[in-house]
Parts: sequence; structure tokens; C-alpha cells
Amino acid sequence: MSDPSEVFVRRAGANEADSVGEILGDAFSSDPVARWITPNPEYPRWCWPVAVSLFWPYYEVYVTENSLGAAMWLPPGAKPNIKLSLAMLWGSWRRFGIGSILRLSRLMSMMEKHHPKDNHYYLFAIGVRSASKGQGIGSALLENVLQKCDHENVGAYLENSNSQNLPFYQRHGFEARSEIALPHNGPSLFLMYREPANFSVVD
Repeated sequence: MSDPSEVFVRRAGANEADSVGEILGDAFSSDPVARWITPNPEYPRWCWPVAVSLFWPYYEVYVTENSLGAAMWLPPGAKPNIKLSLAMLWGSWRRFGIGSILRLSRLMSMMEKHHPKDNHYYLFAIGVRSASKGQGIGSALLENVLQKCDHENVGAYLENSNSQNLPFYQRHGFEARSEIALPHNGPSLFLMYREPANFSVVD
């Protein structure tokens, strides 16, 4: 694995929304939860550009300088109020069927129900292009905001949709607090939280 300190991470520019959507669509091409929503392999490349537009206004979207990785966060105090427009719903129904909408709605409802109430940075998505994994890109993207968490003394939260990624997040201080089993023999979603490095309990 390459040294994450050698990977340059910056806030995505105004003209990079399409690039971020493309990166995440590629990174999540074999994601178990995406496949649970629909087995159609085109779904990740369709849904992630849509998701980028929902998170763009919060100015917490980051890319690596070489456009091999991207991450989307919400800052403390921002609620993950993700609402799909009629155009988005129509696009999903037309391309992937009504079942994909029902499963996505169920997923979003479960995520909202279990979301922490305290102030924290929320990592909605982080991904590296499938041909560029193992180069420290994901670690660099994570540490870019985790350093802010430590400086501001706030936690970080994410929903991990792939059990194979558990060791990666644990190396960066996240702990799996609970596990949600998606219905109809679906995969598990791991709810993970990281306390800031300078966190201390006051008696």
C-alpha cells in the first residue's frame, strides 16, 4: 500500500460534480447494498451522480488531485435529509423498476432511523476507482476530514455497506456500534462511529 501522505486531497471544484459521480459509480460497482437494491449493474453509475447533486451544497465533497478517489460528507449540524425528486424517482422506475425505488426508500428510512443525534461529521460515501485500490487513496480521503474531527473535537459516523471494508475503517478508529440486516435476505449495513482522538470523559 502506498503512503497516504503522498496523496493530495482537496475540496471538489464547481465543475467536478460529474467526475465525483463517475468515481463513486465505479467504486460501488460491486457493492452488496447496491446489488440488493437492483441486480442491474448499471445502477451504481446512475445513482451516484444523482446523490452528488444532493450533497454538493454542503461544500464537504472531496477528490484526490488525480481524480482516482472521492468522498462526500455532511458537516456537524447538517441533517441527512435526502429527498428524491419526482424526476429522480421517474428515472429510477423507468430504468430499474418499481422494486428498486421501494428498496431504496426502505434503506433510506432505516438509515435515518438509526442516525446519531449528536454533532458529528457524516461520511455518506467514500470510494476509489476499482483499478486504483491499495494505493492509500481511501486512507488519505478519510484522514483529510478525520483531522478536522480531532481539531473540532467531534465524532465521525458512517454506514458501511460492505463487510470486507470493516478492517479498513477500524484502522482509522471507527467501531461498529450496530448491524442492520436488510430485508428479503439482503446484506448487512454496519453502523460505525469514531470518537475524536482527543476525546475524554469528564466526571
